[in-house]
Formats: sequence, C-alpha cells, structure tokens
Amino acid sequence: MLKKILLVAFTLLITLFASVGFAASKYDPAIAAAKAEIPAGVELYGIEEKEGKIELNFYDGNTLLSYEVEVIAATNKVKEIEIKGSNLPGSIRITKTEAEIRSIVLGEYPDAQNIRIEVETDGNLRYYEAEFTTPKYKAELKINPHTGAICKRELEYF
Repeated sequence: MLKKILLVAFTLLITLFASVGFAASKYDPAIAAAKAEIPAGVELYGIEEKEGKIELNFYDGNTLLSYEVEVIAATNKVKEIEIKGSNLPGSIRITKTEAEIRSIVLGEYPDAQNIRIEVETDGNLRYYEAEFTTPKYKAELKINPHTGAICKRELEYF
C-alpha cells in the first residue's frame, strides 16, 4: 500500500513539474520580446494574460525602476511599456526650465522628435509632461520640475 501511495505521489510530482515547465515556455517568446526593449538585468516578477495581451512585470533593484510591458499574445510584439520610478513626479517648486527639460528628454532619447512640453498640475504639485515620438514609439514622460528626475514613462509602440 505504501508503495502505491509513493508511486502516485511521485507521478503527481513529476506531472506538476512538467506542467510548470510547459507553462513557463508558453510565455518565453513574449518575455524575449519584452527583454529586448528594457535594460538587461531586470527581474521578471509577474505574468498575467488577458484579452489577447500578456502583461509582464519587471523590476530593476539597482535603479528602483519597475517596468510593465504589454505584449500582444498573437504576435509577441511589444505594444506598450510603462516605466515607474520611486520619485514623485510633482513638486511645489519649479526650478528647471523648459529648455532644461528638453535637454533631459534628448539625453535619454536622442532620436526624440516633435517634443512637446507642458506644465501639469496634480493637486498642489506641478510636473512637466513631455510628449514626443521616435521611429519605434510615441512617448509620454512625467518629469519632476525641481529635480529633473523622470518619474514615469509610457512608451506606446507603433
């Protein structure tokens, strides 16, 4: 009797490991597409599939940035990336000029074109919102007007 229980338990364990391995490989093409668009060394910590999209969540412990990458399930093509930092985008003080913000944008995205910069308000905090295009995507950044830190990035791929 004990041998049968052990055999059944062993079979279930092997089946479990095989199914986990299969499930992980299902997302490998989407993970590879996402990793091609974000910095090396980030850690994958979440996968969710819904409505024909795969949402992959990554975190970079060195920069404290989180990456939410949306991949189209049918094509494994990156549709959108949202990058969030640990800094608040807003400040009550604006010490950076629009020209300095433009330089920050071009420093991070040298191929940025059609850059539009506006001051936005969220409660009593203000921040710069920069929108631009590159050959690969349309981007929107939220930039702290006092520190110049890019606090949030949304990249919508063409």
